[in-house]
Amino acid sequence: MSELSLRAARERAGRELAAIRAGEADPLERRREAREAPTVRVRLARFFDEWAPARRGIGRLTAGTVGEYRKHARRYVGPALGALRVAGVTRRHVERMVDGLPRTQRNRLLAFTSRLFRLFESWGWREQNTNPARGIERARETPRDRTLAPSELQALSGALDSLADRHPASVAAIRFAAVTGLRIGEAEAPMVGRHYASAV
Repeated sequence: MSELSLRAARERAGRELAAIRAGEADPLERRREAREAPTVRVRLARFFDEWAPARRGIGRLTAGTVGEYRKHARRYVGPALGALRVAGVTRRHVERMVDGLPRTQRNRLLAFTSRLFRLFESWGWREQNTNPARGIERARETPRDRTLAPSELQALSGALDSLADRHPASVAAIRFAAVTGLRIGEAEAPMVGRHYASAV
């Protein structure tokens, strides 16, 4: 060993010893923790096995949203970030993952990734306020203006007629949404209010 490398080794050992005396973790312990740190793939399993069912159980998450999250995890997050340690994922990793995606897809994937890493922070697997998806610019989306053609309205009306006796409130909400352009959740609110008012 050269005198220079020997001196560098002694200096490093001195710094490590000083760090241990100051209360920092032993270097061997730090290396062990790094090896055992959870990967994104492992923690995705907890997200879907524990967090998502719990949220669905209290009505805070729909089956459709969970399905979309699973698609994002399978197609993008798993392949791009799965093998990385949760604490080691950087903004650049996330930027590469969403690079080149269509605008809407990019925005939905960024929203999912941001939610995922906020949870990782709250579960103690990452330092607070280090979300790697935070601050990445969302793409501007073109609003969609889609109206039903007359033939589509006729087919919808026939289908609703056959269901009106069994599901009157739902059918009324769909009819209301079809003619107003409201989302179904927005259309259901006045229907529920009207039903409640008539009941009392």
